[in-house]
Amino acid sequence: MKRLKRPSMAVLLALPLFLNGCMVNQAKDVETYRQVLDAGAPKPAGQFHSEDPLTLRRALRLANARNEQLAISGEDYLQALINEDRAFSAFLPTISFVPAFMRQEKTALAADNPLIASFVPDKTTDVPVQGGLNLHPLRDLPAFRSAGFSARMQKALLLDARSVILLDVAKTYFHVMSSEKRIQALTYSVKVQRRRLNDARVKYSAGAVRHLDVSLAEDGLAKVNEALIQAKNDERNGRAMLALLIGAPSVDGPLTGGMEVRPGVWRVRDLLALAEDRRQDLAAARAQVRAASAALESAWGEYFPSVSLNLTRYLSRQSFPSDVDWTSLIQVNVPVFSAGLIHADVRAAYSRLRQARLAELSLRRQVLKDLRVAVEDLSDDGRQAKELEVQVETARERVRQARAGVDAGAGTDLGLMSAQDRLSSSSLALAVKRFDMDVDYLRLLRMAGVLDPGLSVRLGQAKSPLPDGRVAKTGY
Repeated sequence: MKRLKRPSMAVLLALPLFLNGCMVNQAKDVETYRQVLDAGAPKPAGQFHSEDPLTLRRALRLANARNEQLAISGEDYLQALINEDRAFSAFLPTISFVPAFMRQEKTALAADNPLIASFVPDKTTDVPVQGGLNLHPLRDLPAFRSAGFSARMQKALLLDARSVILLDVAKTYFHVMSSEKRIQALTYSVKVQRRRLNDARVKYSAGAVRHLDVSLAEDGLAKVNEALIQAKNDERNGRAMLALLIGAPSVDGPLTGGMEVRPGVWRVRDLLALAEDRRQDLAAARAQVRAASAALESAWGEYFPSVSLNLTRYLSRQSFPSDVDWTSLIQVNVPVFSAGLIHADVRAAYSRLRQARLAELSLRRQVLKDLRVAVEDLSDDGRQAKELEVQVETARERVRQARAGVDAGAGTDLGLMSAQDRLSSSSLALAVKRFDMDVDYLRLLRMAGVLDPGLSVRLGQAKSPLPDGRVAKTGY
């Protein structure tokens, strides 16, 4: 019977490496996708408190840093990288420490033959180290490339999800500001309607007006109060949604600062050229096509032979033959009949490739449509803002005339308040339209693929360089 061998120094040194390999650095894994999200995006300065003033840029940076949906997409990207590492592991050998302990009933033949008893012991202990390597390059190499393209796709989808969330933050931010403007205007309208109601009641008591006029004044006050209640509700709901998007308990402080969108002419073909290089969903669609193409090559590779290499080194062996220190095995697997499984895999791979190409084509058409709509909406916003500016100026002139009438004794305070109410309504409409311009401009940035937390790209202020050195003109 062979004596137990002393473990070699290499085995003792490999043991700590094996144990350390079982540890997982979760902070490093999270940092993997945080680097993608934080690249070129400065982190929000200081700790955010609910009562702090909140600018649009800070809201975007907070959402980029705290939004849980972005972190979930980041985990998808991390898992894709892990799958790429798993695909690469197909080219690496495996090493296993496989001790085996066997005990069995003594055979009756060994009672009469000591030689048989030495060959068939009732208990044995084998301590082997096994290594194996499966070589299937025509399948595994395309699969590794497919996993790499899938990781690129998930990275692009992560950045695309960020732009979608940033646009949602901007929409909510300006919705809250619009609601606050509406509350201010309606609060003054309530004062005017109450003054109008009191005036109608006084005139009714004097017999100068009918009871219907009083009822109409009450109806006007009720409608304005209802609109004010709705505006306050919209403002509360908007702040709650904004807090959810930026990962804060609540947003109670003032919203300060917006955007200054300069009017101009945006050319769809130039923005489309910019989107081809910057739209992350387009990059994801292209990566998906390449991943599906590589997966098809991997499916075809199943038809080709594979080779398996196995080597076993015994540190100790008691089973028969006990004087053998190592064994090796080479196997060649040549598919002859796979019951249609490989054929089905190839057909499915072709289907996924066609599907990916159709998805890319559909997305390109969608991008073109979105750019056209965004450009038209922004242009219409500019034209409507100009018309509203005329209405605001007209309302200001009416206020000046009404004030002059009061000073001259030819007008009433109620007339002046009514003129000021019309000015407030016109100013509100202009402010809301400018908020719409801000949102539509940010939506255009999103459609062109250049919306980021720092708002670093401003269409019209400078030409936007493309990765290959070309320049996308924006019409300014």
